Amino acid sequence: MKYKNYQRNHVIVKGQEKALEEFLNSTTLINGKQQKHKLRHYCSSNSEDALTWSCFDTLRNYKPENLRDALNEIMEDSFEGNSPFDFNKEKNIKVEIGKEYTAPSFLNKKEKTEVDTSIETDDKLIFIEAKLYSLISLPTAIQPYNQIARKIRVGLDYALSNNKQFYFIFLDIAPLEKSSLRKSKAEAEAATYTFADKWKSAWWFNYYRNKRSLKPLKDILADLTTNEEELKQVQQNMGWLTWASLFKTVLRATIK
Repeated sequence: MKYKNYQRNHVIVKGQEKALEEFLNSTTLINGKQQKHKLRHYCSSNSEDALTWSCFDTLRNYKPENLRDALNEIMEDSFEGNSPFDFNKEKNIKVEIGKEYTAPSFLNKKEKTEVDTSIETDDKLIFIEAKLYSLISLPTAIQPYNQIARKIRVGLDYALSNNKQFYFIFLDIAPLEKSSLRKSKAEAEAATYTFADKWKSAWWFNYYRNKRSLKPLKDILADLTTNEEELKQVQQNMGWLTWASLFKTVLRATIK
């Protein structure tokens, strides 16, 4: 469905009107060109940017204690009931939407990425990649890494350079175990972009989180680290979250 204006498509916290305008008019590099990509679907009910803004801008405008409780729920749901840390013990929590990060060690390659949602504390960095009906972007002649690999590369590099622990969470419509994963790597690499290919997000996520082999991570992080303990930590810090879980967290925090 197409709304008459973007205000109808977003939850707008009072006082955040200008911030939303800046978010919608932000640019990112696509196929070598800076584009205002969020304006393409800003009135569409299928916009993942609209959902991301609506959920996380609402969360970051809660009272601090409500925000901490909500973030703890998000981490618990993302890591199968075992939250890796407690936000009540974290300092200087900041939730960003659409922030662009640059990888310090890869400056000569100009590696950067816009993150749907990121959460930073004094010693933690969490990247949340949000997908609704679309699938991850695959490698191109200009961009040699798929979207998950790119987030991991930039996020880990930024975190290591700033003495932070890095976490990567994939936000999608279906639980990880409900996605069709019995596919080959060749099928996962095929450049098709239909809803029927949604399984590719889960496939690539599991490919890098493969506890039986570090080779997939080594292949994309060899120019950053070959330390096996660091690579195992990356695997352990990868979580999967559904929109259903996120919606319930937002609603619970709202009625507190």
